[in-house]
Amino acid sequence: MLAKHQKAICKIGFGLFCSVASFNFVQAQDQDSIKIQNIEVVKITKLNIQNHQNSKQIKVSSTQLLDHDAGNFLKTLAEISGIKKAGTFGTDPVLRGFKYEQLNIVTDGAVYAINACPSRMDPSISQINMNSVAEAQIYKGPYQFRFGSTLGGTINFVSEKPVFTDKTKLKNRFSSSYDSNGSIFRNELMSQLTSKKFNVDLFGSYNDGDRYKDGNGDEVRSAFKRYSIGSKIQYKWSDNQITSLQVNTNQGRNVEFAALKMDLIYDKTWMTQLNHQSIYKNSILKEMAYNAYFTQVHHSMGDPKRMMVSNVASKTYGGRIESKWGKNSWNFYSGFDYKHEQAENESMTMSSPMMMPKDGSSWQDSHIDQFGWFNEFSKNFATSKLTASYRMDYNTANAGEMSKLFEQLYGGMKSEQLNHSFSLGYQQKFGKHSDLAIWLGRAQRSGSLTERFINRFPVGNDNYDVVGNPLVKPETNNQADLIYTFHTSNFHFQTDFFYAFMQNYIGAMVNPDIKSNSMQSPGVRQIQNIEKAMKAGVEARLQWQFLPNYRTDIAVAYTYAEDLDKKMPLAEIAPLNLKWNFEGQYQQFSYGINYRFSGAQNRVNTDFKELKTPDFSVVDLYTNFKIQENIKFQVEVSNLFNRAYAEHLSRTLSSNNQQRILERGRSFNVGVFVNF
Repeated sequence: MLAKHQKAICKIGFGLFCSVASFNFVQAQDQDSIKIQNIEVVKITKLNIQNHQNSKQIKVSSTQLLDHDAGNFLKTLAEISGIKKAGTFGTDPVLRGFKYEQLNIVTDGAVYAINACPSRMDPSISQINMNSVAEAQIYKGPYQFRFGSTLGGTINFVSEKPVFTDKTKLKNRFSSSYDSNGSIFRNELMSQLTSKKFNVDLFGSYNDGDRYKDGNGDEVRSAFKRYSIGSKIQYKWSDNQITSLQVNTNQGRNVEFAALKMDLIYDKTWMTQLNHQSIYKNSILKEMAYNAYFTQVHHSMGDPKRMMVSNVASKTYGGRIESKWGKNSWNFYSGFDYKHEQAENESMTMSSPMMMPKDGSSWQDSHIDQFGWFNEFSKNFATSKLTASYRMDYNTANAGEMSKLFEQLYGGMKSEQLNHSFSLGYQQKFGKHSDLAIWLGRAQRSGSLTERFINRFPVGNDNYDVVGNPLVKPETNNQADLIYTFHTSNFHFQTDFFYAFMQNYIGAMVNPDIKSNSMQSPGVRQIQNIEKAMKAGVEARLQWQFLPNYRTDIAVAYTYAEDLDKKMPLAEIAPLNLKWNFEGQYQQFSYGINYRFSGAQNRVNTDFKELKTPDFSVVDLYTNFKIQENIKFQVEVSNLFNRAYAEHLSRTLSSNNQQRILERGRSFNVGVFVNF
């Protein structure tokens, strides 16, 4: 009976809304929304509940402010998918097929933490504390270079702005949720003390979960524990001068990775950020911003029986200076940034002959330094806007412990590269309701620590060991976006067509001449450049407030990608993704339905033994209700029909390389949000 109803809902949802979007998220007193601009940026911002009926906002899913996995949070956008190695931890975002270091993921335009684990148990996105984030800015394409070099897009998580009050005030927020499938318990607490000169925030979170069951009723190894605590102190020297210091730590313990041979024993991360902002009035110089940061990660991983334990560490530090100039209809940003990242192996214990004697360490005590100069100019005309950007990066890399293999293959480890990136965007209004924008960009990116220096370690989507290449050329993306927008007071539609032609695309090819260190590995892949590759796709969103208390959001995204040298698909490209949300909103409560359809992915890369993925559809129901002005509850049923399905980008099980990790089956979830 359920299956019959499910098919009916799927047909209705797909037939009526073939270009979907959608998300739903309520937090105590505020509501998180996605505000769609007429350009390449999507902003996830916190808005007052009274503003929820603005048709240019798309709401996002309920308890995601509590989510310890920021990568999973970003998947609420149709164009973002995620590489998953664990059931509920460390999802690596993929935007239009771009992933890992092809995306620039930062906090407050600068702060960054590289993974210490070669297998990316702890990707940079896993260090984001969602409860202290006010806005996530998603810049699609190689067009925005102010926050660092990027090939496929930038994701900038922006912290809460400081609040200063004439009288000393204390505000608190507590949120808690429980998911029945996996017994996942999430909590967060934030306290804010404000005065004329000071703003002091204290925040923390605790998340704990067990193994969940998929739609077939089978248990998936997915237990985890994660907690964080931090504080941010902001001091107002004057109305135009503010300094802030933030220190926080993220701690992970005993996380199971169903797709890997090893699990996370602990992950200890410390992050420090110092900012100063100066605002100038009655001057062509409008602002000066200074930022410095330091992050350090200590990571321990081992097989389930702890017969092998490896301890690794990474360190990232840097700074950024930016000036903003403006007068009347134009603005100009210019500045410099610097970033240092390094990774090393600290120790390894092994009581099993799983590996042959090791030639050097996995990371080889490697490091990268990058110094950048960036500029962005924008000019507003009567019915149009012009934006131009340029960035130059001087990138150097080396390793302190070169293995015999790398010495034999390359002779040396040091490299120096100078990269240039630039973009041009033009947006034109047509009447009161239509806009058309075109963006052209060319961006270059040097290889990452993994791509340059990893030493016979399985880091890809199969079990092959990977050997880095310190001589790999920078990859280049030449891309164009064409964006059309139509909007009225209660209706908003936007569609985006893009095409990317990539040169020297960085990939990994099987090299039979290099022998693996592991008895469990079928061979070795060596990092090399693919001469030519392409990606193309389309995205669309529709938002319609069709009655005072009812609205619908729809979105769809599709990407096509190919290795032009071999005439075969690029690996790990998500299929068609379609989302629909319908919601009724009243003063004291709301209710809604989320529907998602993911198409089959039959365009797979056989060189990586990539599996095809069948299509699937998922339905969620939810309701939110207000007990008092400062107390709210949410009840949700996710995966209502208990579908057994796997995302195309989820990795295969370590115990069965013919089966991807299946997602959670039906779950009953409750949440409470309190301001006091």
